[in-house]
Amino acid sequence: MGRIIADSKIAIHRLDDIGEIDALDYLKIDVQGSELAIFQNGRRRLAEAVVVQTEVSFLPLYKQQPVLGEIDLELRSQGFIPHALMAINKRMIWPMRGVNPYEAFNQLLEADAVYVRDFTKADAMSSEQLKHLALIAHHCYGSFDLAAICIQHLLNRDAIVPQAGSRYFEFAAAHRAAAKTG
Repeated sequence: MGRIIADSKIAIHRLDDIGEIDALDYLKIDVQGSELAIFQNGRRRLAEAVVVQTEVSFLPLYKQQPVLGEIDLELRSQGFIPHALMAINKRMIWPMRGVNPYEAFNQLLEADAVYVRDFTKADAMSSEQLKHLALIAHHCYGSFDLAAICIQHLLNRDAIVPQAGSRYFEFAAAHRAAAKTG
């Protein structure tokens, strides 16, 4: 579906070797099949991160491209679990006469997968990580339930004022009720 019109060499660096990165909470990545290599060469930078959003392929589109299972195993080995699939792309397996070849039927092609630090092991997370995960879950994904469980862990640690929990839970309940009605 394409052709090469130019070939260029560029300098690349391992994620762990990028000195300008002091701390990393959230990584959103779409690098045309190089995601696994970046995760494998960024373990030190990702050790404190709380969210990774990455494009994953269900069918390889590029030579030697890792698919979802390989990405999943790597991110799980680094303490992340899947949270959501965003922007799921499907394609037709076999072009049919008179139909747009890019029209989707059922074949999964790729999606953006959101992985989060494993909140079921909250004891392994710092209070700052829980705060950052709550903020990202709320503001980036509207994942009020994930934000709420982080807040609950923070309340259990006395890391936030007690009113913060009840205010957030009221907000989340009101937001959910409004979403159902409208």
